[in-house]
Amino acid sequence: MPSPNEVESAVIARLSRARGDHSRRVAETASRLASLHGLDSSGAVLAGWLHDWCRELPRMELLQRAEGFGLVRQGQHAAISTLHGPLAARVLPDRWPDLPDHVLQAIDRHTTGAPGMTRFDCLIYVSDLIEPGRTFDGVEELRAVAERDLAQACLQGMEQGIADLMRRGKLIESRTIDARNDLLLRLRGEVL
Repeated sequence: MPSPNEVESAVIARLSRARGDHSRRVAETASRLASLHGLDSSGAVLAGWLHDWCRELPRMELLQRAEGFGLVRQGQHAAISTLHGPLAARVLPDRWPDLPDHVLQAIDRHTTGAPGMTRFDCLIYVSDLIEPGRTFDGVEELRAVAERDLAQACLQGMEQGIADLMRRGKLIESRTIDARNDLLLRLRGEVL
């Protein structure tokens, strides 16, 4: 597994200062929440630093590379900005072949979620939403929920995100709807 210092240096060299600062805050938030909830803290730091690895790629390069990995299907109306997580999860093993699978999966799922979210997936999803630089309406409540229950915070964050996208007339990834429904049923103790 790469060292946090090695990953931090690579992220700072690759991303803008603002995006690098965001990644640092996500890594710190993820580490703290991982310790609080008994999850892999070192993996949380790596996922926090690396979650936006492909975020600043030019739009057409992001789309072309995502298409190359089969992440965009014919007729699918994906919001291109959500492809950076799945793409990063596929390109990062070329640089760091020993990144753990759960770290790569959480990076993949950090923007849209996916059915079958693990507690670690929720950790990274939520850490990205609540890092200290975030200031949207409801973030303080979401931070409080994350202290108690990562899955509930993940569900609440998804629902807030879906409502915001609807208000703004934006596309909603079907994977996010599926993730929300799956998580809701699992939290209720129901099985699909």
